[in-house]
Amino acid sequence: MSKIHDGHRDRMRFRVLQEGTEGLATHELLEMLLYGTIPRGDTNEIAHHLMDEFGSISNLIEADPYEIAKTAGVGIKSGVFLSLLHELVRRYEREKTDQKPALVSMQRSVEYCRALLAFRPKECFYAICLDSRRKIIHTSKISEGTVNDSNVSPRIVVEKALRYKATGVLLCHNHPGGSANPSYADTALTYQLKRMLEPLGVMVLDHIIIGENQYFSYFENDMLKGDKKEE
Repeated sequence: MSKIHDGHRDRMRFRVLQEGTEGLATHELLEMLLYGTIPRGDTNEIAHHLMDEFGSISNLIEADPYEIAKTAGVGIKSGVFLSLLHELVRRYEREKTDQKPALVSMQRSVEYCRALLAFRPKECFYAICLDSRRKIIHTSKISEGTVNDSNVSPRIVVEKALRYKATGVLLCHNHPGGSANPSYADTALTYQLKRMLEPLGVMVLDHIIIGENQYFSYFENDMLKGDKKEE
């Protein structure tokens, strides 16, 4: 019997990898969550029992863990686990709405980039994924190079933007101990990323270079308009 359930669990995991989670019914999401606390047995049936007992996911995760544990087949380990989801969701929502700064001005953008790149002895390149209100969704360090070089993979930048469902990307990197003026390689990379991202619905909002006591902005210098080509 356990082998049958193990095979079903593997098929469910493969389904998520192939199709994502949006197509799963609520009881199937709950079923898969219980894999971690119920290593053997039919968690699909237990998930149905839980939904029948509590009526909704919100009622379930807001319930006392002892009440959850009373449901047939659940137990205290799963009761505690499911009750933790309420706090996890609460913190997720708080982070999403309250704690993500919005880069709505040049000053805020530069300040954020300076904070990212402060005291970096080597050149580092970041892609900052933003939503439609220019709130930060995720900040990714794409590469870290030598004092005057950073090998950036455009493919990774595109992957990050799509993974976090960004509508805009702010690029930034530093020139440790030197001028903020862009190099030919900086400009070529900026235009390459612009051409790759914009057909996917992701705007390159700026590329800010942080120097020792100054910064350079492609947006401020009117270098992001039109379809620029590498020279």
